[in-house]
Amino acid sequence: MLEEDIEPWQGMATTVLPDDLVVEILSRLPLKSFCRFKCVCKSWLAFSSDPHYRQKLPRNPIGLLYQKREHGTSIHLAGFPSRDRDIDTTLSFVPCRKFPLELKDCSNGLILCYHGGIMYSEGISDPIVCNPATQEWMEIPYAEPGSAANEIDLKLCFDPLWSQHFYVFKFESSPSPDPDHGTFTEVKVFFSEDSTWSTCLWETEDAFWGDSLFVNGVLYAGHLWGHCLLALNAPDTRTQLLNDRTIQLPGFPYAPDQKFYCCDGCLCQSSGVLCYAQQELDGCMLRIWSLEGADRWVVKHRLSVNDVFGRDKLLRTNIRGLWYFDYEILDFDLERELVILVDLTTDKVLSVSISTEEGSEILKIPGFFELYRSLLYVPYYCKQFPASVLQGAQD
Repeated sequence: MLEEDIEPWQGMATTVLPDDLVVEILSRLPLKSFCRFKCVCKSWLAFSSDPHYRQKLPRNPIGLLYQKREHGTSIHLAGFPSRDRDIDTTLSFVPCRKFPLELKDCSNGLILCYHGGIMYSEGISDPIVCNPATQEWMEIPYAEPGSAANEIDLKLCFDPLWSQHFYVFKFESSPSPDPDHGTFTEVKVFFSEDSTWSTCLWETEDAFWGDSLFVNGVLYAGHLWGHCLLALNAPDTRTQLLNDRTIQLPGFPYAPDQKFYCCDGCLCQSSGVLCYAQQELDGCMLRIWSLEGADRWVVKHRLSVNDVFGRDKLLRTNIRGLWYFDYEILDFDLERELVILVDLTTDKVLSVSISTEEGSEILKIPGFFELYRSLLYVPYYCKQFPASVLQGAQD
């Protein structure tokens, strides 16, 4: 279009709006729409790569990925009402093997799964990282399977606000040579940037096999029974240095002597800051903290959930006399002021407003308590990641 053909109001529309306001408008769009609109102009494309503005881009979950503890079962997505129905979460674009795919982990739109594994009494084989939104996938070359007596935990780490590359941390535990300790764990890392595995980068005798979260280049992994987190900085391919530290969690520990039979809270991130939510001892209230600095937790919210579930008693005992909460914290979003809970007595997944403490049912999954694994899914639509190594459905 020639310059003289441009109307004055058209020129004003593209120059008057400040960047902060444009990003605020774009952040209210669904992520799929934003990824398409990046092609409109170079300035909009630049917003997606600017560290300051990327924190504001939409990253809303569209549903819950889950898999039942049954032989031959497939991966399913229980979608929220506004979800994108074009996403193939059954992973039909991934080649089949002897066993169906087993869901292992999900990190910002990427899914880690493998053939074999726990449900089939087989060793882990053919780990795969895939993106259901773009139908791209990559088979991870498996590093030395190790002894059959060893336990292996793979953790997928991807944060597009920090890097366009992903990592897979491999925690391999074997019987400790020291009789006073149960296990000895080695940590190796897979780099998608050059499709290689590191040598052993870190060793421990602690059981950091709990839930994990990757935020701003740091993997936070929970301890199985200790009330603490292991923080491992993602190494680069050149130095392969793995810095570590241990962070004590707030709230109360679910120690064996307390006879609690439940998971240790829920990790999440808000604007690049690690957050943690946990029920109080009676289950009627829950608290949300954010990590400020290296190890200081600050309470951000405290809300009552009795009215959400419509009952006063939320703590029960099982047949062995162990206490457990009859609901779980699945996720929370401080920007949208929402907490996602699952009522284990009704199998209902609820969205709860932090400000009003009002809840609404968003889906129901029969037999939720018996599921093998359930993970909230946030789609990632950008096909350029990581183009050099991922395979696509068109191959």
